Amino acid sequence: MIKKSMELSFIKVLMEGIQEMVFVMEVGEDTNFYYAFFNKAAMETIRLDQKAIGRTFREVHDFDKASLLEAQYTKVLKTGESVTFEATYTNINGEIRNGKSTLTPIFNEDGSFTHISSITQDITNEKIAETDRDITKNRLVKAESQYRSLFYKNSDAIFTIDLHGHILGGNKTSEKLSNYSIGELIGRNFIEFVDPKDRESANKYFTESINGDLKDYRLNFVDKTGERIGCLVKFIPIHLHHIISGIYVIVKDMRELDKLVSKYVESEQIFRIITENVHDVVIMMNHNKEYLYVSPSSREVFGYDYENNSNQTPSINIHANDIKLFENRFEQSIRHAKPFQIQLRAKHEKKGWIWTEISGSPVYSDEHQFQFMVMTARDISIQKEYENKLEYFAYHDSLTGLPNRRFLSDRFSELLKGKKTGITIIFLDIDNFKCINDVWGHDIGDLVIQEFSKRLSQSIESHDIAARLGGDEFIVMLPFVENEEEAIKVAEKIQRVMEGTWHIEHAELTITISMGIALSTQDNITDSVMLRNADLAMYEAKRAGKNLYKVKRF
Repeated sequence: MIKKSMELSFIKVLMEGIQEMVFVMEVGEDTNFYYAFFNKAAMETIRLDQKAIGRTFREVHDFDKASLLEAQYTKVLKTGESVTFEATYTNINGEIRNGKSTLTPIFNEDGSFTHISSITQDITNEKIAETDRDITKNRLVKAESQYRSLFYKNSDAIFTIDLHGHILGGNKTSEKLSNYSIGELIGRNFIEFVDPKDRESANKYFTESINGDLKDYRLNFVDKTGERIGCLVKFIPIHLHHIISGIYVIVKDMRELDKLVSKYVESEQIFRIITENVHDVVIMMNHNKEYLYVSPSSREVFGYDYENNSNQTPSINIHANDIKLFENRFEQSIRHAKPFQIQLRAKHEKKGWIWTEISGSPVYSDEHQFQFMVMTARDISIQKEYENKLEYFAYHDSLTGLPNRRFLSDRFSELLKGKKTGITIIFLDIDNFKCINDVWGHDIGDLVIQEFSKRLSQSIESHDIAARLGGDEFIVMLPFVENEEEAIKVAEKIQRVMEGTWHIEHAELTITISMGIALSTQDNITDSVMLRNADLAMYEAKRAGKNLYKVKRF
């Protein structure tokens, strides 16, 4: 009687007395996990009810949540040891919270693995505090990096002067603009380099900036050779502990812009467009799509000098497959009086076809008649290459170049569309790979992984897929192998390819692998279930002595 009361008390404590969420999952013979118990905190936090008892993760949760839970519980099932992991969950109020779960295996009296318990603690506040610390730190690092980039890599000249106008320093562009070295500039008064006719105005603007009036001004400067340079100038106070300690003078060379504007002075709109895009290639084109003007920057961006190429059409430098797109967007822009922006391939004299971004704005007369299209063009080939690399690495392993888990999942879904027969998966794990890293170092370990990847790819057919999950775990997907005999032939071929002594730099190694083969003829099977069964079969091979393969059919 006392024993029964104690049992009831324990259940009451688990059910009502523990604030953390408590779950107990039964391990089924089919390696699925079934809800056997959860406490009041779990029911009130994530809206579970007694209908979930006896059901699997996939019957209770969405695909992503179920896949995450299955993966963590499977770790416990394979190792027989506790596992701790962090994940987000949505509470009963629809809020996304952070949880830290500890999974513990439960064995019955005869030592059989029957259940897994889980205690989940809400760590949202700790995560928020940690995130705030990281954000603050990253902001400081980013601010310093942005300042250095802004100052040293700016295409405009930037001078640092004291409150008396003496130059304290400058960037590389300031040397290029003035034709003086930084050493020759330091100590001299900034006003010395202003055209004598503009010095009174320059002193006035300097004083106004200290008083907080920040504007752009037009001033003429004189360089070391005596050339008069039209510039756009801005004085920006430097604040140190809320006290103005100096002035940044930002100087933009306006000579090229002034030359262009003088040619088309009747259009204020073109002045604005060109000012905003002074570092790009500026193009003017008439209704017949003939070049009226191309800025000299085309020599730097595209390697061509278009100065004498008036009346030529864009077909001379736009890829034939992109001409139609360009012409359509050009005409639409005129018809609807709206700007356009497109990405297309343009010809570079030395590099060939490069990706280019073109932005265009139509210009009209006072009578609303189209006059010309003002366009800017910039080389975005580096950006395109970066985007392509990002897309590639999103689906491929960076060390081996093999497809990754994401690629495998997408490919698996594609193969199952309209396919009534099963797919075979082989899960491969290099035996004793940790010893290789411990004895020879991780550099040799990485070379072993790369060599293993090459041999694995050579041992399968072109329509088969070899992928790396991470570490020393690999997958081979066989979309046209549907019986055990054919799957075993592939596994044995892989073993033969891996045989012999491997010479990896100064190391001589013998590599063996354990493999788990999962075959299924079921319809609508998921890749996660296939992988889990192949993984379990591989661990059976490990326990049986390694350098073996085991087959799991379901």
